[in-house]
Amino acid sequence: MDLKKEIKETVIYVVLGLILANIINIGLGHALGTEKPIMAVVSNSMEPTFHKGDLVIVKGVDPDEIKVGDIIVFENPWRGIPVVHRVIGIEEVDGRRYFITKGDNRITNRFSDQQSGIAPPISEDLIKGRVVLVVPKLGWFKVLLTELL
Repeated sequence: MDLKKEIKETVIYVVLGLILANIINIGLGHALGTEKPIMAVVSNSMEPTFHKGDLVIVKGVDPDEIKVGDIIVFENPWRGIPVVHRVIGIEEVDGRRYFITKGDNRITNRFSDQQSGIAPPISEDLIKGRVVLVVPKLGWFKVLLTELL
């Protein structure tokens, strides 16, 4: 097989793989009721529960169902990135619920995200869902891309 043909086939397989992955992500998002159904853990903040490079499956949830101890995904409004952390407290202010969060890593996350200045109390509209499953090490490709870009 000549090199040109091999490159062309490789590009086709990569493009088809990306299209298929996108279709699966969209379908899974509809099934789980969230726009971000699959996320890679990109830091060590949740060790020993999750490790950098793990893949987490997220299910959309009514914020009223979230309780202390749940691991949620929320959009950090200060950094514009999704965060996977545990709910350690819930406060109600003017009829709205706010979630106090913290990573499980006792070395890097000694205080809540709010005390550390990592994120404000998380309002209901910033919640993307609750973690329902972890797949170890399957997110390393995303982690590597994130670190390279």
